[in-house]
Amino acid sequence: MRQTARHDVVFIAGTAGEHELTWSQKAHDREECQPHLDGTRNRNVRMARALDGRPDMAAVLHAFAAVVAHCEALRTRYPRDADGRPRAVIVASGVLQVDEYGFEAPANNDEVEALAHCLAQPGFASDDLPLRAAVVTVDGRPTQIVLSLHHFSADTTAARIVAEHIARLAADPGADLGSGWQPRQIASFEASPSGLRHAHRVDTHDRAMLRQSAMPELQAPASLDGDAVYNFVRLDSAAVALAATSLAKQYRTSVAAVLQAAYACTLAEHLSIGTGVFNTVTANRRSAAAREAVAHIAGRALVPIDTSLGGDRFPALCRALDATLARSASVSLREPERYARSLDEASAELGRSALNPYMVNIRPIAPRTLIRARSNRAQDIERAMASSRYQRLPGPVEAYSGKLTFDVWSLSETAGISLGTDAASFDAADLEQILLCFERRLVGAAIGGHAGRSRAFADG
Repeated sequence: MRQTARHDVVFIAGTAGEHELTWSQKAHDREECQPHLDGTRNRNVRMARALDGRPDMAAVLHAFAAVVAHCEALRTRYPRDADGRPRAVIVASGVLQVDEYGFEAPANNDEVEALAHCLAQPGFASDDLPLRAAVVTVDGRPTQIVLSLHHFSADTTAARIVAEHIARLAADPGADLGSGWQPRQIASFEASPSGLRHAHRVDTHDRAMLRQSAMPELQAPASLDGDAVYNFVRLDSAAVALAATSLAKQYRTSVAAVLQAAYACTLAEHLSIGTGVFNTVTANRRSAAAREAVAHIAGRALVPIDTSLGGDRFPALCRALDATLARSASVSLREPERYARSLDEASAELGRSALNPYMVNIRPIAPRTLIRARSNRAQDIERAMASSRYQRLPGPVEAYSGKLTFDVWSLSETAGISLGTDAASFDAADLEQILLCFERRLVGAAIGGHAGRSRAFADG
C-alpha cells in the first residue's frame, strides 16, 4: 500500500448558515468528544465500502463532490465561541482532500482497516471539514472508498449512508440521493413545542424504567483519560441472518425485536439476572425522512426486558419488544440538559449510575435484503453455522464508561454483529462467549421447533 496521489475535490452547494447543535452533538460535547482536538477525545466513525460497476477515478471524485454538497453535516465546521462551546457553521463551498492509495492486489480486510485507522489518527482542527476520505485502487482502477467521520457529523449523517451514496453515484452519476433530514432541521424540531413534548415524554419514561428494573452495574474504568483497552469481538454469521429472519416471519414480528430478545436472554443468563434495561437505538423505517437512520429520528428509549419468561415465552417476548420498539419513535427526541440533569437526579436516588444501561444499536435492515436471506430449511442454517467468522479486536481506544455495547451493523446474507466494552467490565473471552452463545441459541430456536426454542432460551 502506498499513497499515489492527493485529489482536491471542489464542492458547491446551495445552502449555508449556522444552527444549534443537535441533542446528540450536545451530548458528545458534554462527554468531551471534541472535534478540534488530537488524541483519544477526538472520536470518529470509520467506514469502508466496495465500489460497484468499476467506475473510473473521475466518477468517484464527482460522487464525493455531489455527496458533500448534498449532506450539510459533511459541510459543517465547528468553531468555538467565547465561552468555548462549539457552533455548527455550514459552508456553501469548499475543498475536500481525497487521498489515493495504490495496491498491487485487491486489499484484504486488515489492510483496509489499517488505512481507515490511519485516516482517523489526526485531530480535526476547528476549520476542518469533519470528513477524511481515501480511494483504494488496484492497477489504477478504483475498487474501494474508505472514510473517517467525526462523531459530530457521523451522528447526523450515518457513515454507512455516506459511503453508500458515494458508491451509488460513482456507479450512476444520475442516481437520486433522496431528501432526508439535515442537522439544522433536526435541531429546529428538537427546539420546537413538539420536540420538547417528546423530550418530556422520554424523560418520564426513562426515569420510570430506571426505578422499576434491575440493572447490574458494570465496573467503570478507573480513568477516562488513560489508554483503556476496549475489548471488542465481531461475528460475521450468515446463520444469524437466516435464523433471525425465519423467526421474525414465524412470530410475525420484526427482526430487530428477535435479535434484541435473543441477546437480552443470553446476557441475562451471563449476568444471572431475570430483568434488565437496554438503551435501544433502532431505525424508524415507518417514515421516509427517517430511513437514513440518524439517531435523532430513530427510536431511542430505555427498554425493560423480562428475560425470566423462559423459552416457551420467547415469541411473546419478541412481540412485546416489537411493540416497544415501534413506540420508541415517539420518545426519540430529548432536551439534552434537562434530560441529563433528570437522569443524574434519578441516579442519586437509586445509588447507581444511570449511564449503565446496556446499549443495543440495530441499524436499518432493508426488507428486500431480508427476503434474500430467508430460508425455512434447517440444513441451510446449520450449514451456514460452519462459515461463521469470529474476530477479537482489542486495542487502546477511548473507554466507554462501563457500557456493554451490542451493535448489529447490517443484516443480509451475512449478519455483522459486534460486542464490546471496556476491559474493566468484561474481558475479550467473556464477550466472545456471550456472542457465541447468542448465535447458538438463536439458531437453535430457528431449527428446533417449540421444544428447541424452550431449550435454547431457558437452559444454561
